[in-house]
Amino acid sequence: MKLEEVILQTNQPDAIKQFYGTLLGLDVYEDSLSGISFRTGSSRLSFTKASAEEKAYYHIAFAIPSNKSEEAKQWVKEKGVALYSKDGKDEFFFENWNATAFYFYDPDGNLIEFIAHHTVDHAVDEGFGPEHLLRISEIGLPVEDVPEAVRNLIGTFQLNEWGGDGQQFAPLGDAGGALIVVNKNRPWFPDGRLPGTFATDVVIRHSDSAHLRLQNDLYQLSTSKK
Repeated sequence: MKLEEVILQTNQPDAIKQFYGTLLGLDVYEDSLSGISFRTGSSRLSFTKASAEEKAYYHIAFAIPSNKSEEAKQWVKEKGVALYSKDGKDEFFFENWNATAFYFYDPDGNLIEFIAHHTVDHAVDEGFGPEHLLRISEIGLPVEDVPEAVRNLIGTFQLNEWGGDGQQFAPLGDAGGALIVVNKNRPWFPDGRLPGTFATDVVIRHSDSAHLRLQNDLYQLSTSKK
């Protein structure tokens, strides 16, 4: 599955622009009074401006080349960004996905993940840079009822179940892109913070036209034939 665009909310667009555009060096795709979009490889990460009272936070992952996890960690740290550490580790291996990931926060407190899927052959020789954020790999969707959300998502977009227990945690998709459907009372890994439910738009690359709303219409998912 390919995630074409993910649209989140922010109440501090200037800090988000500085973090993703200036610090991480992502190309700005669109910048207006209502929001800002960044090009992340084959995907777009977009933020719409929210009210000052709306403090939304999300979990989002970006795919990096399979051989660049260590370099990417050093690249992030050299920019003054602290990696999340748990039990003395700042890198985590997921055996069932054969993938290595590390985490940090952006100015909104979003839990950001860089993940290298070793099953995907996209190793590179050159040094790591912003061009090696290959695409948006995951977006978290906390919900009241995981099985119901999974049924609706599979029925609408013909997605694959990709591990999880299907009750509290249900990744849908594959190494190319995944919707991380979780119970809203299940803490995120690895920081243990409870998820929040905030407005999220997701555009999925798909051969058919489809649209779905979830979580009391907070989440809007649609398809693009690009």
